[in-house]
Amino acid sequence: MQLRNDLKNYGSITKILHWSTALLILAHIPLGWWMQNLPLGLEKIWYYNLHKSLGLILLFLIIIRIVWRQISPPSPPLPNTMSNREKNIARAMHISLYTAVLAQPIIGIFHSWASGYPIVFFNSYTLPSVRMLNKSFADWLSTSHFILGWGIAALIVVHISAALKHHYLNKDLVLIRMLPFCRTRN
Repeated sequence: MQLRNDLKNYGSITKILHWSTALLILAHIPLGWWMQNLPLGLEKIWYYNLHKSLGLILLFLIIIRIVWRQISPPSPPLPNTMSNREKNIARAMHISLYTAVLAQPIIGIFHSWASGYPIVFFNSYTLPSVRMLNKSFADWLSTSHFILGWGIAALIVVHISAALKHHYLNKDLVLIRMLPFCRTRN
């Protein structure tokens, strides 16, 4: 089992970080949209705390991914069949995803602080809070969090579509290199 990336394949750590982040986001987005419509009560508070807890894990994972990219850079090059324009779009796409997924939980944390609501990690530990009650700032953060959530969903659709295009139309190894338990031949 290869832990680090090499010139042909992504390592196990990169794949685990990628897929755990992906699964968490794919669970997190619908939860965030669904819980808003719950009536005010203990059930809604429980789901909001779950949403915040998962957001903290997501923030932690994306920071680990950024650090890991410095330790083991994504070495497999993009296929030579891609134009420079396509390669630049792919790089911009990854930067956008990383930036959005990093910003989203930070906005959520500030929204909780500005709204005066605690962040209770899995109903067991209350994170220290910065007292910054400000309704207009909280409203702006709420709108930003909502819009960025849609933006992340759109980026994910484009990301998945590009991976499928590489696999089914271009018939290259871009998708295979990131799939769990798959390796390209050296």
